[in-house]
Amino acid sequence: MNNFTKHRIEVFGINGCHDAIKSSLVHVNQIIIEKNSPADKNIKMNEAIDLLSSNLIQKVDSESFKKYIDNNRSQGIFIKAQVKTFTELPLIEKETACYVILDQVQDPHNLGQILRICAGGNIDGVVITDRNSVSMTSAVAQVSQGGFSKVPLFAVTNINRAINHFKGNDFWITSFENKIEAKNWYSIDLRGRSVLIFGGEGSGVSSQVLKNSDFLATIPMSHDMNSLNVATAVSAIVFERLRQVLS
Repeated sequence: MNNFTKHRIEVFGINGCHDAIKSSLVHVNQIIIEKNSPADKNIKMNEAIDLLSSNLIQKVDSESFKKYIDNNRSQGIFIKAQVKTFTELPLIEKETACYVILDQVQDPHNLGQILRICAGGNIDGVVITDRNSVSMTSAVAQVSQGGFSKVPLFAVTNINRAINHFKGNDFWITSFENKIEAKNWYSIDLRGRSVLIFGGEGSGVSSQVLKNSDFLATIPMSHDMNSLNVATAVSAIVFERLRQVLS
């Protein structure tokens, strides 16, 4: 995974900033710490920044810190960084590898939540399109609560070519869409190499992607509800897949 672009982001809060500092996916440009703040007194944060160049770290008083970010949830730390987005899909050896593909998801809060979910669900990477999709932003990173620093993000020009790449690596492809012919989500075996495809807000999974998938699955719903928010749907499936792998 040598081919990548970098996206500039700004993140606050102990957990997200700590994860960014420790991540090989993130290059930290600047760290601002409020003196005597929770971040300044946090042991794991101090251990992390001790490994960095002192030129990157600036400790300031409360009034000066507000010039960078005036937010009660910052916990006294704010970073500026660059995050890698890979432009080449990997060759995969892991037998239980799983990737999530997002077909034109455009809401940064959805992408951030999905990265957080995928980090917690042991997903190996998230694939987005490089057009008509949200990319890595400060909002995405903040919502992900550190997920952006743990799950590689890949941007591709064409999802169907990405599907062919994964099929060439012995992956089964499952798209999630409310169709009459779709199987119930819990009946799909997700324990092996799997790609899980979810559609964007309103548009769903494109017809050609559905044709190229090995399976079509849906999440049955009651009370005449016919769809879930994409991040919620990803959560249900990712943790069902994790349950299957662990059992």
